[in-house]
Amino acid sequence: MLAALLFSSAIAITFDDLPGTSFADHEKLIAALRKHHAPAIGFVNSDQRSKEEVTSVIDLWLRNGLSIGNHTAHHLDLNRVGAAEFERDVIAGESVLPDHKWFRYPYLHTGTSKEVRDGVARFLARRGYRNAVVTLNSDEFLYNKAYAAAHDTAHEQRIAAAYLEFMESIVAFFEKRTNEVVGHPIPQVLLLHASALAADHLDGLLNMLERRGYRFITLEEAMRDPAYALPDGYIGARGLSWIHRWGLAKGMRVVMEPEAKIPD
Repeated sequence: MLAALLFSSAIAITFDDLPGTSFADHEKLIAALRKHHAPAIGFVNSDQRSKEEVTSVIDLWLRNGLSIGNHTAHHLDLNRVGAAEFERDVIAGESVLPDHKWFRYPYLHTGTSKEVRDGVARFLARRGYRNAVVTLNSDEFLYNKAYAAAHDTAHEQRIAAAYLEFMESIVAFFEKRTNEVVGHPIPQVLLLHASALAADHLDGLLNMLERRGYRFITLEEAMRDPAYALPDGYIGARGLSWIHRWGLAKGMRVVMEPEAKIPD
């Protein structure tokens, strides 16, 4: 209970699919993180861009005191490839990493059978990884795509406003659902994607979180909470938040988070 009270208004910021956007956008992301004294971790796909682009972004993050994790070399979907191919891509993704500590499953797909789920988890543990679970999961990537394709500045502004409103609805939903599933507030882990939208509006997103009473902590600090030792009760094709997975292990039904509504 002490740990829950200590971290009840804390959140860890995580980004998937690095590099994912331009070097200049990463500089904006880092400036916003520094402004809010927010630690963060970025999960890298080592073969999605040139080696020079990937290593330059990793170096930028590390120089600014941020952390890096493995997201596989090619962002492989465990639902579509066998465990052996997936595991080879995890190893390939290590080529640019400073260490092998944190891993994030692409799409949060952890296996459609118990054999695959548990086998890949054992493989990751043998290689020294911890699974970087996500509690605040959403379709925010849809706003990223819409923002990149916006036809003018006014359209960009509508998308950005809708994005910030959507993200607050996600936070509010999972605050309530966490209390229902776990029984008390816990430190949350937020999944974002490196994108132009995030770069331009991370400051606004972090302002919203601070207004809701959150302080920013590392992923490791968040996962010290006893809730993160709860069993994962999910086997299937969807990329579910661990709040849902913990609920399933307790026999609770899944109540899905709000859907994205992209403005025209």
